[in-house]
Amino acid sequence: MLYELQVAISSDCASARILAFRRLHRHRRRRRPPHNPPAATATIGETPAATATPVSLTPGPTQTAPPGKEVEFQLTGGYPSRVTNDLYIAFSGGKGQDYVTKIDVRVTKSTGGEVITDTLQPIRGDDIIIQNAKGENRVEISVSLVTGGTYKVKDQIVVVP
Repeated sequence: MLYELQVAISSDCASARILAFRRLHRHRRRRRPPHNPPAATATIGETPAATATPVSLTPGPTQTAPPGKEVEFQLTGGYPSRVTNDLYIAFSGGKGQDYVTKIDVRVTKSTGGEVITDTLQPIRGDDIIIQNAKGENRVEISVSLVTGGTYKVKDQIVVVP
């Protein structure tokens, strides 16, 4: 009887630890850059049309969310790994986190001008990790609210060492 009780207690503790670990790491996920399809090839005699718009690393103006609907983000270069030159973007919440329906993130890398677009869930702690982002990267974050407005709340350069 005592042995059965100890086994039950130890298995409950193990399952509680597993559940706590899953809750802690539920929203941590690595995102890979989207697969880019091969570019169309031109035949001899044709001039390929310019389809790519030039990307800019110069931050533009941002908009202020309405009072009481402000949200915060954590932008960190070199975290969690300096070896792979990671850029860490996380939703930190704020007064307006309950009003957010969608978070769009656009990162323009300084290495080759590659543009990566992704979305964050409006859940505190949801994050994106972009690898191989050494140098200066432009991060633009737009937030859509339940009131129908979309606001560009961040547009800044983040340096990844």
